Amino acid sequence: MPRMIKRSETLQEQVYEYLREQILFGGLAPGQRLIEERLCEETGVSRSPIREAIRRLEKDGLVVVQAQGGVTVYQPTLDDFTSLFECRLHLEPAAARFAAERRTEEELADLQELSARMADIARESDARRTHELHFAFHQRVAEASKNPYMAKIMNDLKVLISFYRNAILQVHPQRPETVISEHAAILDAIRRRDGDAAAASMAEHITRDFRLCMEANRTPTRQGGDR
Repeated sequence: MPRMIKRSETLQEQVYEYLREQILFGGLAPGQRLIEERLCEETGVSRSPIREAIRRLEKDGLVVVQAQGGVTVYQPTLDDFTSLFECRLHLEPAAARFAAERRTEEELADLQELSARMADIARESDARRTHELHFAFHQRVAEASKNPYMAKIMNDLKVLISFYRNAILQVHPQRPETVISEHAAILDAIRRRDGDAAAASMAEHITRDFRLCMEANRTPTRQGGDR
């Protein structure tokens, strides 16, 4: 049955948001082809908004338009994940250190709320919402650093981080439960304004994620293909 599109927003915007959500949260697998006819049937809209949405997704780095005309979901390589790890390992511990030293009480309250909400959602096994809250926690730490460039870089990395986390969850679906305790350690250090502990806890958290990601990429999984 075609997905119902609400008419309160433009069709192109809704199709874009729908496909973006499917890519970021695992509905469309890396490397999977996007076929216009099937997308039209699925969404119940014409090709024009589908094509405009695909153009936007290409700008976001979420899809790749092949020279021969085909469109596939972006498929990160192990080198991409390794480069992401190197970037995050230098960026985020520094952001956590600065957040511990510079955060406001309001920012601390926001982080505490995000941490509590993630714990609640993880118990409900809502992988998508847990993923959203996980990224929101890291983004809020970067914002609390009071360094706008750190916050911008984190936001720019969102797409690749989403693929990174999806790769982990395919092999380690219980990962959100251990993430909660790791976030708690980061949050406690930020609460105590202990920059060294915040940086160390963040580095440990990111390193563990990277190891699990590499393990996930060594584990055979079903490859994306035509839908």
